[in-house]
Amino acid sequence: MSTDRPSTAVLRDELWRAVIEGTEYDAVDVVRGGLDAGWEEEALLLDVVAAVQERIGAEWAADRITVAQEHAATAINERVIAALVHRPAAGRPVPPHRGRVTVTCVDGEWHAFPARLVAEVLRLRGWQVDYLGAQTPTPHLVAHQHHTDSDAVLLSGSIPTHLPAAHAAITACQAVGVPVLAGGRAFGEDGRFARALGADGWAP
Repeated sequence: MSTDRPSTAVLRDELWRAVIEGTEYDAVDVVRGGLDAGWEEEALLLDVVAAVQERIGAEWAADRITVAQEHAATAINERVIAALVHRPAAGRPVPPHRGRVTVTCVDGEWHAFPARLVAEVLRLRGWQVDYLGAQTPTPHLVAHQHHTDSDAVLLSGSIPTHLPAAHAAITACQAVGVPVLAGGRAFGEDGRFARALGADGWAP
């Protein structure tokens, strides 16, 4: 293991250049190099990959990168996550099993990257995670609860116009005895909409 551990800023800059230039292998090399230098998976996910993804969104919103560039960069970051967390477990400590949760997006919500990050962090912390991805219809989400008996549903949403669908999902899951934790910008900076919709908890 290298003792020359790169800083957060260096890793972010290197990953940013790789995803914007569309060089997938270089992007994967950045996080693998971070691992080799002593970074932990969770820190790389939250402090590096998530930060770069937030920058991608900000640059797109400011019209400094195109929709195509944003899509391509996000797709590379998805593959970076897979390369980071889907590695042989040899030599890594095994966290205690904490339970089972479902992580999914509100019906109509295509922005699944934040939910994916949450799912992978929870796996690293010992949770069994059923990650359902983008825009899961509420009837299918409820059917999944009948099949799996999750301890909780973690529901992600970024666009406020999807709040009625979020409300339907929250009430339907609670009706079968599964608590719902809401997260994402759709629920307000302070979680006011999550509380208004009856969610059992909220995180930004």
